[in-house]
Amino acid sequence: MFLSFFCLWSKNAGYYTPSEMFEGTRARISLWGIPEVHYNSESAVFIAVQNENNGISNSMVAGFHVQPRLYSGSTDLRFFVGWMTGNDGKACYSITCQGFVVSNVSGAPVPGAIPRPLSTYNGEDYFITLSIKKDEKTLDWSLYQDDNGNPILIGWWPKTLFDNTFDYATIIAWVGNVFYPSNERSPPMGSGHYAVEGAHKAAYISHIKIFDQNGQAMDPYIVRDLADRKDCFTTDDFKYSHHVGYHFYYGGPSGCQN
Repeated sequence: MFLSFFCLWSKNAGYYTPSEMFEGTRARISLWGIPEVHYNSESAVFIAVQNENNGISNSMVAGFHVQPRLYSGSTDLRFFVGWMTGNDGKACYSITCQGFVVSNVSGAPVPGAIPRPLSTYNGEDYFITLSIKKDEKTLDWSLYQDDNGNPILIGWWPKTLFDNTFDYATIIAWVGNVFYPSNERSPPMGSGHYAVEGAHKAAYISHIKIFDQNGQAMDPYIVRDLADRKDCFTTDDFKYSHHVGYHFYYGGPSGCQN
């Protein structure tokens, strides 16, 4: 799965679809500062689109992370874009590898940018909605900031970046993630609080949609749990609400041991 994008000591909390044919996803991601991340660790949240075909995996991810090693020691939350290609099995972040094409559209976030403002515990809630969608004309995979029904093109992954199997996605995922060295304890995930705390306290991914093989937005109809260390990082149920659509809370504090 797309988890191979990350290192061995990776922990995840989220949901993913079983294998079908998709052309992308859209989701709203809450924004939280996570200062307690060591130099060689990462705390992230992202949406992922992946194709698995005959043992070859291609994937794209977009979201927000704190990874001090990638940003000269900075513990600011950053917007990031990544991918893994089946051609060579190489995983890349867009600020270190060429491939993702930035649109330079006014108002669009760029990889490495610091989003502001951030959510506060028991206070204001801030978010950004991202969508990854196959372009029906170019067949490239486009990334948008998609708040308020007014998509802004951030950029795209050219179809030539991947091998010829990536005509559609077979797996969609919405994930909170941490990784860290085997001899260290984990950083926090999300807001640093467990999913059970809910609104204005735990981080969330909401307004979740998938794009079917005709490019039409629809509700996810089958999902599977991706939490692999529930003693450290949790999700609540993948559920529907009239105001926020399909959504879930996720996260947990620092200190998880391998």
